[in-house]
Amino acid sequence: MDKIGFIKKDIYNLECSVNGKLRNHDVELVTEYFMAEQKKNEAFYFKIEGDGHDRFSRCFWADATSRRAYGFYGDVVVFDTTFNTNRYDLTFAPMLGVNNHGQTIVLACAFLSKETTESFVWMFEEFKKAMPGGEPKTIITDQDAAMAIAISIAFPTTFRRLCIWHITSKFSVKLPRDAYNEYWREFQKAIWDTDNKDEFDAK
Repeated sequence: MDKIGFIKKDIYNLECSVNGKLRNHDVELVTEYFMAEQKKNEAFYFKIEGDGHDRFSRCFWADATSRRAYGFYGDVVVFDTTFNTNRYDLTFAPMLGVNNHGQTIVLACAFLSKETTESFVWMFEEFKKAMPGGEPKTIITDQDAAMAIAISIAFPTTFRRLCIWHITSKFSVKLPRDAYNEYWREFQKAIWDTDNKDEFDAK
């Protein structure tokens, strides 16, 4: 260990130094990277907006494989903004689909500095520009109000459905503990073991 020539603190100091030099060049660096990707394949699509201080405001991208996949599997899109990055305080917003093998596929991604209706509309409009066939038939999201409004604006013919995970995760919060423990299995049966609306309503 004593032959390495540096200690953990040295690595930390170097990282701080590099980050300090790069911090105000985020937009420039990512733009250069995306342009290089676009040079490799002109079907790579991206749009970046900064805040006027060389930092991200929002960023959208979709590569050639994702754009092609949307043409085949874009009927249903899942949009989830529950992923956050600590370093830049940006929300990571992937748009996902499922292929014919039941595998999750990435259709497009974005970084957003704000989760507002205006930001979501911007992202969805970029999504429509990037994808063959325009808006999806169905989009699955959480209960975010700003997102719901943005979908009605940008995707007026798309059916919006709420994510079952977000719904069921609230059962333990909204129900008293005793009721949750007693009825959770029954709730699960009603959700997963019914084939039609009438049967679900009856359960």
